[in-house]
Amino acid sequence: MKTVVRMLLGLILLATSIAKLSNLPGFVAVLHSYRFLPQGLHWPAAVIIAVSELVIGSWLCWGRHLRQAAWTTMALHVTYAGFAAFMLLRKVPILNCGCFGSFLARPLSWMTMGQNLLLAALSLLLVRLARPAPKLVSR
Repeated sequence: MKTVVRMLLGLILLATSIAKLSNLPGFVAVLHSYRFLPQGLHWPAAVIIAVSELVIGSWLCWGRHLRQAAWTTMALHVTYAGFAAFMLLRKVPILNCGCFGSFLARPLSWMTMGQNLLLAALSLLLVRLARPAPKLVSR
């Protein structure tokens, strides 16, 4: 089960990062539509988000730093869910949530927030599954 969860989370993050990196100007435009960051921070934020997803997704797929990667992806998805809720409560119309950059455009919705919470829950499950096996003490 651990392998299935880590591969699912890893492949999702790899897909989202590759989509964002393949059209970085499009993802910058998506970030701009949120009207949250100052103008000069859209490009750096786009690069940081996309590269972070790429690194974490790679760690998950390879099984490297698994507990840290699981904690990080949980924090990432909780942050995404919280930010989605914040924007929805502010009633800012977002035509493309940016989950897959400028590809697979879909409006930001409560479903988007729910999906991120589901991914956060799967990440927490992976944290638990990635625990080191307890050492048996022989007497």
